[in-house]
Amino acid sequence: MDAVLFGRYFLEFALLYPGAYLCLAPLRDHLKAPKTTCWIAGGALTALCLGCAALCTIFELPSNVFLLPILIVSFRLLRWRTEGVTVGQTAFLFSISAVMLAVCSLMAVVLNARAETGNQQEANLVSTALLALGLSAVLSVLFHFTAVRWSAWLLQEYHGEAFWQSAWPLPTIYAAFLIFCVPLDPSVVLLNRIMIIAVLAVSISLLGIFLLLYEMYRVAQEYTRNTQLDRENQLLGVESRRYMELREYMEQTRRLRHDFRQHLHVISGLTEAGQLDELKHYLSQYESELSEARPTLCANPAVDALAGHYDHEARQKGVPIEWKLELPVLLPMPEADLCMILGNLLENALDASRKLTPDQRQIRVMARMLSPAMLGIVVENRYDGVLKKQSGILHSTKHEGIGIGLVSIETAVRKYNGDLTVETKNNVFRANVLLNL
Repeated sequence: MDAVLFGRYFLEFALLYPGAYLCLAPLRDHLKAPKTTCWIAGGALTALCLGCAALCTIFELPSNVFLLPILIVSFRLLRWRTEGVTVGQTAFLFSISAVMLAVCSLMAVVLNARAETGNQQEANLVSTALLALGLSAVLSVLFHFTAVRWSAWLLQEYHGEAFWQSAWPLPTIYAAFLIFCVPLDPSVVLLNRIMIIAVLAVSISLLGIFLLLYEMYRVAQEYTRNTQLDRENQLLGVESRRYMELREYMEQTRRLRHDFRQHLHVISGLTEAGQLDELKHYLSQYESELSEARPTLCANPAVDALAGHYDHEARQKGVPIEWKLELPVLLPMPEADLCMILGNLLENALDASRKLTPDQRQIRVMARMLSPAMLGIVVENRYDGVLKKQSGILHSTKHEGIGIGLVSIETAVRKYNGDLTVETKNNVFRANVLLNL
């Protein structure tokens, strides 16, 4: 086997390494065991390059023959080693890398065509292949500071699956067209003005892929910003409604305290007059009025008022709630933030409980200071076993998209550098919140 020719083919296939980097770099937060994945990718690509180079050398095959099978195998390996990433997102990153691979292939053809002029030696072909590989490495650095960062941001911030499904076909078709334009015989590039056209194709391809990525990045940023504003407006509306409900409940409590003083005046007057029969009758009437009164659920007045509101609402809906609120009178955080988190969790729990039969309904609420600087909240409820998930993210069962309450809770948790975990087992939904105060 011709070692020089084998080396040339290997270097041509080595153009796959920059393409693999462009696929893996934006997915670093979604890889299963990133270091292990990189070793697997490097080993698999090296084996493919060596095997395909040997076959091309022995059977005198053009390297383009193995391009499509390599891409298919690489795509399957990429899907195997990623999690939390949709097929559309993977296909988009893969197609972007394929465009770069096609550009590098055209570049290698042009350089090889130049090397083959004047009956140059095979060693010159190897040197031109090395030059093509070096240029592809330079392009990888350029892509790292542009395309890789844009793609990573899109994956992290933009979760609209319809966008990804419509985004990946265009670069895929573009890459396929460029690969189709690669001639089987490099000498064809030197005919007439074809070499100039090839150089222009490479330049326009690079410019086109940069413009495509930048435009997608800019449009997605604008869409994400508008979506965030809409969510914030919806959150303000929800919180305003909850505030009005809480204010009404507190006002009702204030009226009860005021009325209680009047009752004390009546009781005092009847006692001083010695009218015991009238006093017993009056107390009997007052006791029936207090039958709907609730016990104090929490030492903190704001949390107690919120818990009382949802406790009353739960009783009306036939949902038993078990309370364990061990919070101090004064909290080391704004009461509004805690009430917002607890209120959203309780509202979701009540909505889920209404879908069950009365004998299955049950909600447990726990909140206490785990330390002077850490607060824990647990809300546990039974549900019908139906959850809407997309890319590992819980979505609302009442409407399309992520639930407003969940967004509000996650925003507050991030504010306190806390943690929100959700457990679902045996049709029991358990939300755990830890806040660092």
